[in-house]
Amino acid sequence: MRYWKRYDQKYKKNNVKKLYYFVLSKAKKLGKPFEKKSNRGRPLAISPYDYVATFIIASLFDWSLRDDELFSDLLFRKHIDHSTFGKAFAKIPYMYLKKLLLMIRNEINNLIADQPVLISDSTGVKVDRLYYQTTIKCKAKKRRINDKMSILGEYYPKERVIIIANTDALFPSDSFSAIRMLNEIETSANIFFADAGFDSEELFEKCFRKSILPTIKLRRYGKEPKRYRKKALEMFDEELYKKYRGVIEGIFGGLETRRLLFTRYRKTSMRMKHIIAMAVVHNLQTYMAILFFIFIYSTTSNKGKIIYTPTYYILIAKR
Repeated sequence: MRYWKRYDQKYKKNNVKKLYYFVLSKAKKLGKPFEKKSNRGRPLAISPYDYVATFIIASLFDWSLRDDELFSDLLFRKHIDHSTFGKAFAKIPYMYLKKLLLMIRNEINNLIADQPVLISDSTGVKVDRLYYQTTIKCKAKKRRINDKMSILGEYYPKERVIIIANTDALFPSDSFSAIRMLNEIETSANIFFADAGFDSEELFEKCFRKSILPTIKLRRYGKEPKRYRKKALEMFDEELYKKYRGVIEGIFGGLETRRLLFTRYRKTSMRMKHIIAMAVVHNLQTYMAILFFIFIYSTTSNKGKIIYTPTYYILIAKR
């Protein structure tokens, strides 16, 4: 099916209600993100799971806290102040959102019977009206603060689908973030693509120890490369690198188009969590696009047999 048809049907077959309850169901599987400190005081306006789902949906549509308040009567049949949303969002742990991201990634993996390739990259995230002071040529200047979003993508060549397998917003180092993200997931991929910013001996070692071939553009050094870097240099495939490395830019392009590489939050902890929510939003968009239309080829059934289900159909290949 052509891209535009998939894109068109993605919105015809889905709605905000379905997305909301999908995220809500995943949050309930993970457990409560936070608990009310005591029985004293007013009860929570909505459940902690609802706050998680609202945070993700608000990220999808680029809602401010005031927008959350504006839509609260429609979503929850009660008026909830924007400050209540802000305080609840602040209680959602960073790692809880990462687990939610991985859970949705696993949901997509279950729909695709194809071996992925890993691609990693990073990009800047603009912060609204937040600056730092600096001095340039003896003059005081203001510079906009930008955060960094590092992602580890899984690209399925046969299906032409790319998802975010993991993301990181805590560390500025590309190679360190990639090592951290690789440590946190299990993948069937056997090759890893990245640009020269990821050129480090530690990352090469991590890839080889996980039986993954690191196809990373190497920097030019005047000295003899170390053990794992030298091994990667000998196995580097320029044509393969050119074929797959640029695919990940599609993720950043999609987020930029939806104005998602942007945050209004001022506190560092909230900005980091919002970056994880951006990755969750990308996987939600991918899930919407493939749920009804992607054909999944299995190796466990007879050729040509089509199984119809209420939500999607699957073409089964020969054993």
